[in-house]
Amino acid sequence: MDKEKLVLAILVVLVIGALAWTLYSTFYGADYKKAISAEDKNDLCKAPEGYTQQEWEEHMSHHPDGYKECLS
Repeated sequence: MDKEKLVLAILVVLVIGALAWTLYSTFYGADYKKAISAEDKNDLCKAPEGYTQQEWEEHMSHHPDGYKECLS
């Protein structure tokens, strides 16, 4: 009986984890694609349409390797 409860608990945790991962990937992936498609290829440091400069600087701070020249 205790073994069955343990297996059930593990399955519940795995299902919740998979759901959380799916939701995170879906929403984060959409934001990332939006940001990348909005970039000005001639000036990566300039806030693209749909972003304030402050929002864009926050975005760039999460990707320091991609925006080295903008984060000095």
